Amino acid sequence: MPEKLTQIPKPKASSYKGGRKIYLVASMFGFQGVPDDLKSKLETYWTDVRSQIDNLEQSLAKITRVYHEGVFESGETGLESVNNINSYAYPFINTLCKSTAKLESLEDKVLVQEEYDWRICSSAGLTSEKVYSLILKNLEESTAKRWSHASTIIDSTIPKDEAALLIVNENHKIQFPEDIQVFYVSPPSFDAVKRWVDNQIKLMVEAQRKSSDVTENEPEKTSDKDKSDKGKESTNDNGGTDKDKPIDYPY
Repeated sequence: MPEKLTQIPKPKASSYKGGRKIYLVASMFGFQGVPDDLKSKLETYWTDVRSQIDNLEQSLAKITRVYHEGVFESGETGLESVNNINSYAYPFINTLCKSTAKLESLEDKVLVQEEYDWRICSSAGLTSEKVYSLILKNLEESTAKRWSHASTIIDSTIPKDEAALLIVNENHKIQFPEDIQVFYVSPPSFDAVKRWVDNQIKLMVEAQRKSSDVTENEPEKTSDKDKSDKGKESTNDNGGTDKDKPIDYPY
């Protein structure tokens, strides 16, 4: 008889000792003027992330490298970038970098800009299927190059038997080397932030739909002058009306 899942013992932390490790965290950004309810959710999320990372460091290995998407520089310059693009995570990352960790540049700026521009092109109102297919092809290629670069950086900078923190969006395409153990850090507060964002998107879509419906159903406004002109028939040079005038076709 197979064992019940509840009877299967959890692996001990000691079984993960040794080898390179990545603590993978989904990036959650705020923005200037963020609503208070979202601000509270973001603060809770990063507090929970920090708590789970502390537990992993105590059980497995201390973090010696930190990577953050959208960061093109290492060290202090890179930390300034983190503060600019993710102020909610910055205090936590800064504390790590003041103790055991070093911030490494993760991305190539040219590749990120290239992917971004192709993504903007793909969202434009294109009419040519051929052009759209070409844009999608270039977008896929630039995305693959971007994440391939990130994978190379990670593989070349994490020392043997050490751990790193990687903060990157859920849709990343990074391929991790086979010798690296990946630990996903995803507290319940992550879902709360996602639900808030999803609800805002739904509200925006609904508002746009209602606005479109109102515009389509709005009767065309006709001025009194237009109404009176419609009832008149101008006379041509021969004393007839315009409706009697022969049509000059352009061929």
